[in-house]
Amino acid sequence: MRKGLSVLTAVVFIAALASCSGHNQYRRLEGFAQGGTFHIIYSVPETESPATSDDTVAALVTKRLRDIDFSISGYNKGSLLSRINRGEDCMPDRYFTELFELSQQVWKETGGLFDVSGGPLFDFWGFGFKDPQSLDSLRDDARTARIVDSLLEFVGMDLVSLENGRIVKKDPRVQLNFNAIAQGYTCDAVADLLDSIGIQNYLVEVGMEIVCKGLNASGKPWRIGIDAPVDGSQTAGENVQKFLDLTDCGITTSGNYRKFFLIDGKKYSHSINPVTGYPVQHDLLSATVISADTARPGALSDAYATYCMVLGKEAAARFIGSRGDLRGYLIHDGGTIDMLKDGSEIHTAYGHVEEYPQFESDFMSPRQVYVWLPDGYSEREKYPVLYMHDGQMLFDDTWTWNGQEWQVDEVLGSLIAEGKVPPAIVVGIANGNNRYGEYFPEKVLEYLGGVPDSLTGTSNESASALNYMLSSGTIYEADEYLRFLTSELKPFIDSHYSTLSDKEHTFIAGSSMGGLISLYALCEYPEVFGGAACMSTHLPMITSADYAGAAGISQTVFEAFMQYLEEHLPSPGSCLLYTDRGDSTLDALYPPFQDSLDSLLTDRGWQPGPSFSLPASGDQTGFPDTICPTCTWISPVFPGASHLEQDWAARLHIPLTFLLR
Repeated sequence: MRKGLSVLTAVVFIAALASCSGHNQYRRLEGFAQGGTFHIIYSVPETESPATSDDTVAALVTKRLRDIDFSISGYNKGSLLSRINRGEDCMPDRYFTELFELSQQVWKETGGLFDVSGGPLFDFWGFGFKDPQSLDSLRDDARTARIVDSLLEFVGMDLVSLENGRIVKKDPRVQLNFNAIAQGYTCDAVADLLDSIGIQNYLVEVGMEIVCKGLNASGKPWRIGIDAPVDGSQTAGENVQKFLDLTDCGITTSGNYRKFFLIDGKKYSHSINPVTGYPVQHDLLSATVISADTARPGALSDAYATYCMVLGKEAAARFIGSRGDLRGYLIHDGGTIDMLKDGSEIHTAYGHVEEYPQFESDFMSPRQVYVWLPDGYSEREKYPVLYMHDGQMLFDDTWTWNGQEWQVDEVLGSLIAEGKVPPAIVVGIANGNNRYGEYFPEKVLEYLGGVPDSLTGTSNESASALNYMLSSGTIYEADEYLRFLTSELKPFIDSHYSTLSDKEHTFIAGSSMGGLISLYALCEYPEVFGGAACMSTHLPMITSADYAGAAGISQTVFEAFMQYLEEHLPSPGSCLLYTDRGDSTLDALYPPFQDSLDSLLTDRGWQPGPSFSLPASGDQTGFPDTICPTCTWISPVFPGASHLEQDWAARLHIPLTFLLR
């Protein structure tokens, strides 16, 4: 279904292996099992007994692995599995029985998409226990279809059962293949052994399926890496994409990039759909599943990773998101879907976060949504709501890509505790893989194309700029993103939490491109949002990487945005608007653009609050006393501030106080 036991095909790399081998309280076992390799790291109990001596543990583990091999391995011709597949009448042992029943359970859960009776299909496509049949036949689609149809006649767990301790087949041609669950189950069985002799900290890896418990030799959770999917890569740890710190769980990654073959330029992967009989054809490259099941985390993470590879990314994300005992990390052609966390793992100084790992939308790709609730949150009270973009960067720097965060919980929690603002809810919306396309004001493209009646035609500069924007391959979907926020996410938040849902208590905020989409949202939905905070707004409009060679294009696109704003800015005083900038790194580009925006706002009747300039570092706590309580627009400058989360965090109390006052 997904791999052979004799080949290291999973993609989880154990970063902790080398670090622990010399520790005097930890031991390491390694060797060959089930045609592949195994590694075990474990702690020696403080009170050592004969049962936990090095020789005893090694002997017990060796026997356990040998017993399992003679039970469920399809590569061992003398195993119970091989004998049952040959039609011999033999009594399954406890390993075979438990694994068969567990496989049957998952088969029912998955509607037949996880099926250990698909052995003949795996053999035919070249991923089973036998050498593949003539793959030249695959070029003849009609012949392939006939063969697959004939094989499907004896594939299905409804054709085999366990009766009176024996396997009964309705069709003698049924062949079982436990490859998609056996190595994870083997990890569980070895973990059971270590538990039984009093070992409390261990990591068991068989064929790169892993079960871990307790802590490593450094007193921390086990560090495990997920490889980036590089076609043909056979070395685990060679291309690590993400590290995880885990304990008390099973983890498996199934992928389509280590075992595959090409015929006539078409890729055939080892993930077989047992319902259709064909290898899957979709853009999901690998699926990592973490199971917190207390009894069989290894087997279930193994089985569900295979199931996810058959489903494809959208359905796999929905499945993992629907299960409280699972977490996942999906890598697809073009990006990732990170479902590794829940709110309990997001560390906050004030309040707590509730997470929705895959919030569904009819307009946008599913994404993580984080809801920060202040200390003392109560359904008996009503709270204003602040929607913030780039939600994965707001609360916990241990999970951000650059080790920085906005410190929303620290800043807002402190303001609430000091009585400077009322308690409020923050909804963080993670950006998708198309961040630029989601946050770029979509209607600006129409202004470049000369759509508005006020434009008499399209200049050469506008035509060139429009061609530049469209030739990049970017999918522009800011209008869809805002529909998602206003017609799907906001109603959900208002129905599930105790909110003040009116415009006067609903705000939106972001930085850089997030500042751009916040200003756009205020213009497109003035009846929904009562205020916006636009920090370090990326008014150059084009991607920063292209700016040096396309400054003229940037200016033309910005002018089109200004034309849009002239016609769509909310009326002065109808809402709150905060705009700011620094003058370092990327923010060094912003002064002329921000000055033009400030001038436009003034021309449109917006009256700014008292102008002020505050250093990027130093005491800014006096800010609230410097602004009159009736101001509806301020645009401060922060000399020395750069385009980074740490600098936005340093002045975040200013827009929060301004909006929530």
